[in-house]
Amino acid sequence: MTSVEQREGGHDNPAEHLSSLATTQYCRELGDTSMRSSEALHPKPTMYVLETMSASAGNPKEGSSPDSETSLPLATLAVEDTIYRGEGNANIVIALPHEHTVIRFRKSLPGEVSPDGGRTRVQREVGYARNVVSCFLGSYVQIPEIVRCDGADIAKLSDTIRPHRPEARRHHDITDTYAMKFPDYTFLDRQLELDQTVFRSRSTFCVEIKPKQGYLEEAEQRFPGCPYCLNQYAKLRRKSIVACSNYCPFDLFSGVETRMKAAVVELLRSPQNNLKIFKDGFVVYDQTSSSNDLESVLEEWFRNAATKNRVDEFCNLVCAALTRPIAQEQLKPPVTSRKFPANQVSTFCATPNVVAKAEWCLQLAGKKCNFNGSDLPKNSVLERIWNMQRLSFVNTNYIYSIYSKFASLLNDDMIYSNLTKLNKTCNVFRALRDKSMNTIVQMMQTTKEIDCQILKSSITQEYDDDFNGFYYDVSLESILSTNTDEMLVNGDLISQTEINPNPDSRQSFYGNKRVSNDDDERKANVQITAEHLSALQNYLLFVTARDCSILMTFRELHPEDASRVPVANTFKLSEQHYFLSSVKVSDLDSKSVHSIKKHQQRDVNIFDSVISLLEEEILFTR
Repeated sequence: MTSVEQREGGHDNPAEHLSSLATTQYCRELGDTSMRSSEALHPKPTMYVLETMSASAGNPKEGSSPDSETSLPLATLAVEDTIYRGEGNANIVIALPHEHTVIRFRKSLPGEVSPDGGRTRVQREVGYARNVVSCFLGSYVQIPEIVRCDGADIAKLSDTIRPHRPEARRHHDITDTYAMKFPDYTFLDRQLELDQTVFRSRSTFCVEIKPKQGYLEEAEQRFPGCPYCLNQYAKLRRKSIVACSNYCPFDLFSGVETRMKAAVVELLRSPQNNLKIFKDGFVVYDQTSSSNDLESVLEEWFRNAATKNRVDEFCNLVCAALTRPIAQEQLKPPVTSRKFPANQVSTFCATPNVVAKAEWCLQLAGKKCNFNGSDLPKNSVLERIWNMQRLSFVNTNYIYSIYSKFASLLNDDMIYSNLTKLNKTCNVFRALRDKSMNTIVQMMQTTKEIDCQILKSSITQEYDDDFNGFYYDVSLESILSTNTDEMLVNGDLISQTEINPNPDSRQSFYGNKRVSNDDDERKANVQITAEHLSALQNYLLFVTARDCSILMTFRELHPEDASRVPVANTFKLSEQHYFLSSVKVSDLDSKSVHSIKKHQQRDVNIFDSVISLLEEEILFTR
């Protein structure tokens, strides 16, 4: 794999880490010398899109008001034409088969209705997808449309799908009227809609895989188990599974053909919530299916292959789709050196003696994950997800300590407000690219549309020719502290003395306001530094990359017509087996900062389960 190499050095301020990851690539793609914009990769939606979410600029269209989203037309939702696709902890997915689209509704308890019908949330998630996630995944993701549905239609939909939902999830329901509409990835991309005569099969098959966490820092690989494999013990203990899966994400992310195929075989044997197979948009194999169901699906899919070879054909096709560099654009998310504290073993939140005991149990039971590998082809979907996990990986004990200390002050707007407004900043910065540094500073004094921290990051990286390093001739920090009396912070002009009366002190936050380190001891105890916020942003991006889904869609071609379709999307298994494919990534919504509390408790339960179950196994064996 040719991956972006990490190097010593990095940001002078870790707070610039995540915002710079999104800003650098976005600004480069929006530069005057190139027309390769994010809009080119993700065409601007044409239906139901809020005026304020324009792809080409972060500002509302001319003549629109800040509240123009309230006039968003109601989406037509014919409940009788919808199909319940599935749901996770936070969302319910409904398919519209006539349109080949899906709508993802947020679900909640009946008494937890959003005051604005979920409008703020979906705006944040669309901005996050456009300005952050797409910088890592490029054309493997598509920016959703925002739709507004009628409350009566939603109530009718909830009643209609209720019998199809798992009993354990029915205590949450659809309550928000704003939702997000995506292409249905279980069908081929619209741009791959070709003359139907090239297809040998009438059916379209899709494989959805949740690969989970495939990256750990070297220091954390000393512990014998990876997070996914350890979580199997917690699932077994609470009886949500009857046996632990032998699937390990590190095998899939290894890039080693034999290990990758073995991982796919284990997913077929134990799909849990990590593998589904669709036929023409309907689930035909998942964790509720039997081995006979799988045989039937593979028999129809690979009808021209020998029975004993069908699983092999399936594994070959899936592994090829995971490792083929289908995406054409060349993204270069910047690599930065993290300056966050690191512990010897920090993957989970547990006391050292509990970690040591769990390690002892795993070693006695002979349980150990293989962390070698990650030799993935550049620009393949797996490589981009792995890179996204690697670049945003943060010590979880550090994250838990931050959250535990500041939970009462934290909210999602504090975490995401700057990241979802990068369009505006980048467009302003594009206009400033050829100006002197003094001119930029002068404009910063008078422009209330720019988030100072993001612009600082943009300027720093745009003037860095190395791209992997962050050095520049003129210190932006010194210019801002000596040449201006006021700075822009979250759209408001604030005096330099209020932000940083002591040049050697570190900037801090008190709630949403910045305060100096000279404040009284009471305020000092609840200060949230920029470093803290940056670490939380990185962690939540990492969780998004860890929990995403890959959807690989296939339709068989006539061998003689294979040359008529795009080469990058064509997979050849043999002289008689050609498939046209598209690969997309979904489930990339921004995570709530308060999900950290759940993650913390989950980690505690995992270690308790590992120790409890393995001690029993060891005693029984002896």
